[in-house]
Amino acid sequence: MANILKFNTLFFALLIFLPAKQVFAISLFEVLEEALNTNVQVSMANFNLKSQSEGLNQLLAKKKPSISANFSGDGDWDLKTDLDSNSFLAGITGRYTLFDGNLIDHQIAAETFRINALEAEYEGVKQKVIYEAIIAYLNVLRDNKLVDLSIKNVSVLKQQLAATESRFQLGELTRTDLAQAQAALEASISVLESRKGVLYLANRAFETVVGIKPVDLDANINLPKLPMTEIVAKESATKSNTELRASRMLEKRARKLVAASKSKSLPTLNFTTSLTGGETSTQRDFANIGISLNGSVPLYTGGSIQSAEQEAQANLELSMVNGEIVRLKVEQAVVTAWSDYQVSSAIIIAKTREVEATELAYFGILEETRLGARTILDVLNAEKNLMNAQTNLETAKRNRLAAGYRVLFEIGALVPALFGSDRIIN
Repeated sequence: MANILKFNTLFFALLIFLPAKQVFAISLFEVLEEALNTNVQVSMANFNLKSQSEGLNQLLAKKKPSISANFSGDGDWDLKTDLDSNSFLAGITGRYTLFDGNLIDHQIAAETFRINALEAEYEGVKQKVIYEAIIAYLNVLRDNKLVDLSIKNVSVLKQQLAATESRFQLGELTRTDLAQAQAALEASISVLESRKGVLYLANRAFETVVGIKPVDLDANINLPKLPMTEIVAKESATKSNTELRASRMLEKRARKLVAASKSKSLPTLNFTTSLTGGETSTQRDFANIGISLNGSVPLYTGGSIQSAEQEAQANLELSMVNGEIVRLKVEQAVVTAWSDYQVSSAIIIAKTREVEATELAYFGILEETRLGARTILDVLNAEKNLMNAQTNLETAKRNRLAAGYRVLFEIGALVPALFGSDRIIN
């Protein structure tokens, strides 16, 4: 019992003393879940898929027998003889198509491929929303970081201005030095306000995509594993890209529609059975069973069947051309995303070294200024160079993550399950 009390005390102490951003930080996975649950595009695509799926059920129903019930009754009165006659008929009729040239089978297959294409498009909408939410997430993190850098820069320049004013009053510096320090401070304030405006827009864009305010976002973002090479990325896109999957399904659908159009020139055979009973003025309490076979063969349709076949064939060729266009577009998108990822990864290495060198130069110039070997302008330029280098590094980090997620999006691997797994790299 004592151990439990100690644990509870320690837990609540952590909640009180640790920063809220560490305890209650919203993870990227939580943001993506929220976006998928609230996004209108996802809901609309889901409802459309459910609605369109009913067309397949209606076609499947045509393969089953149809049964109908019918009844009728009437009464007659002869006003001259005062005689009446009544009749009542009731029956059940069953119909079943024995052979239709496989028309329904081809139509069912075509509709199945169409539904598969819609499923791929629905998956594509979800991945697009995930990607947009990730970009909004990364933009907020980057812009927050840039605002923090500007706030720090303004604080340093204020201290620098105060020190310059003190030395100016002592006669160690000129009015030019004082003006340079003041100008640098005002410029940094201008940059800060500009970055706050960009951050405001990034926050609003985040709310639009995700549906919640970007408060306490977890800044520890790891990139899921990517394909090892560009060739592997292209192969993955061929298998998983949602646009390619949809175009392949539509091409298969077009082939089945060609087969269905040819089936219309074949004979059809229907089987009908019926059970009727009732009574009339001439027959009392009768019951009949009927069986019939009905067949038909199209002999002349004015060329409509042939025209439908040519239309279906043209649509097939169109879908094949469209599939090739989609393939080339996806391949180019994968190449571009992969190139951006490689370039941004190399830039990060260079920018990291630049920041390290700029920091070293900055502190060296500060020391040289203290010894009188450097001017105030040198210090201000060094501070500006350091902030620019840090800004470029943060931008490069954001660009690398965005490019990596773009690669996953283009190959069709940006699925929700990806963010709940252990397949991550630093």
